[in-house]
Amino acid sequence: MNEIIKDIIDFVSKTFPKIHASLYLESLKEYASNIDVNRTQLRALVFIKNNGEITMTDLCEKLNIEKGSLTTMVDDLTKKGYLTRIRDLRDRRKYILNLTNEGDVIAKDFLEELGKKLESRFLELSEDDRDKFMQSIKNLEDILIKENLK
Repeated sequence: MNEIIKDIIDFVSKTFPKIHASLYLESLKEYASNIDVNRTQLRALVFIKNNGEITMTDLCEKLNIEKGSLTTMVDDLTKKGYLTRIRDLRDRRKYILNLTNEGDVIAKDFLEELGKKLESRFLELSEDDRDKFMQSIKNLEDILIKENLK
């Protein structure tokens, strides 16, 4: 394998999980401890907020959880008033999940808190490092768009 490609894969596999763990997962843990949902339930609410209605099967796949666990989780979120579950009119074996207003508020509030933490971390960088970071993100976005990977 080309040494540059190996270095890129190594960098991505080490860096992004660290960023993901330190920002997103820690924020999920902290936020969920203050409300009546667990981290997985909060992940589900945020995923639906960001992506819109989804079938239970697709959400199970996206969250990488077992179907039985998802059913229990959806039952609990529905009982708490955060989700609605309706039969898919095209395929009556499937259910479509949507956020209620209450579920939307929780997901939106979490994303705002996460954004504040990210902004705070970003502002801790020097102006030069912030500029480099933003240019790197722009370059990555341009490459992904060019290669239809986004």
